[in-house]
Amino acid sequence: MTTDFERDLANSRADLDAARRELLDALSPLTHADLDRAPRGHWPVRRVLEHVIWHEQIYVRMAAHIRGAPGPGDMPDNTPSSVADALERLAGSRSALLAAIDGIDDETFYKLAKMGYEEYSCYSMLENEANHEREHAAQIKKTLSG
Repeated sequence: MTTDFERDLANSRADLDAARRELLDALSPLTHADLDRAPRGHWPVRRVLEHVIWHEQIYVRMAAHIRGAPGPGDMPDNTPSSVADALERLAGSRSALLAAIDGIDDETFYKLAKMGYEEYSCYSMLENEANHEREHAAQIKKTLSG
């Protein structure tokens, strides 16, 4: 019998994977020149990607905080220098997030903890990250099509 925790964790991971596929699909036609494309008054694609990577790194630190574990060191520079670099940095931030929740237990997965003025659980962070990536995948698609 599957517990609520096992189901919620599996569903969260699957949704996170699906959102990443959407983001990578949005990036598939990306050229180096596209990194600097931006609708007037909006971030260029490079900055959107930097933000997505940075956001995921923040959640790595939050997961460590919730688990009572030491967080990683300083925030890395997340500005991609090329499309290949962006893909590598995205892979690295995802790997770090998955490592941060690896082996998590039921109680810790749902435990709420404050970070700044916000309060998150690892469960809510995974949901937020999937939604965040979908939002920015749509933004990138719109930028590239416009």
